[in-house]
Amino acid sequence: MIGNRRHGERLKEFDETQRALGALTARPLGVVQVPVDEIVGSVGRARYFPHGLRPGRGLTPSRVRRLVRALDRGEVLPPVLLYRIGHEYFIADGHHRVAAVRLAGQKDVDAEVVAYLPGTHRPEDVVAWERVLFEQRTGITTIVLHEVGQYPKLLRWIEDYRTQRGLRSLRSAARAWHARIYLPTIQDPLFRRLVRRFPGRSPGDVFVYLADHKWILSRAAGRDVGMPAALESFRQRVVHARGPHGFARWLEGLASLLPRTARGR
Repeated sequence: MIGNRRHGERLKEFDETQRALGALTARPLGVVQVPVDEIVGSVGRARYFPHGLRPGRGLTPSRVRRLVRALDRGEVLPPVLLYRIGHEYFIADGHHRVAAVRLAGQKDVDAEVVAYLPGTHRPEDVVAWERVLFEQRTGITTIVLHEVGQYPKLLRWIEDYRTQRGLRSLRSAARAWHARIYLPTIQDPLFRRLVRRFPGRSPGDVFVYLADHKWILSRAAGRDVGMPAALESFRQRVVHARGPHGFARWLEGLASLLPRTARGR
């Protein structure tokens, strides 16, 4: 699952991953914030880090310490350069800065990101393309999803949010939706506990399941039931559904009860 990589693991080599997946098409994403735990490899220097990004042959300890002190003083370091394949990031430039950010206890690092996309049509490759298109349109780069069609669904929700709020810019609507709806939901303690019931799925994945659940409940009730009520109902269904697959079957069954015109969401 995303974010569970141990810091002492050997860094992956970008070239090996790129060849294995055939990820040849590059798409620049600009400068964004990247969770440090999603940085799993290096471009051309992974052999120097058999035990993770630690001072040694690949890092100069004194340089890392200087950067940590700079961060402690509140200084902003230049963005690092990262390549992304799928949901994983590889350091092309800035190994010392990433190490310093991690040692300083920061969760994210500013990075110029280039996404490398495969030319095949496996589900995970389709998701990778969908993620890039979503990010380019919304500017949101931190939501990790694993299923085909979920990023386009999020985009439709953001477009609906823009229409409801009368906002002109899709990116400004995306920022508002992310800050007012997405983040408060995934930071809710109840939601965090529920994520543990979906092994191999990210908070973003579970948010989509919850939002689908809320939509179905609202259509059935003829009104917006609100996120707190939907979250509690979602909890009850997950607990009694005997795992995520049981919940998915329940969700499909409930959706089938809605009028046909309401299913083309």
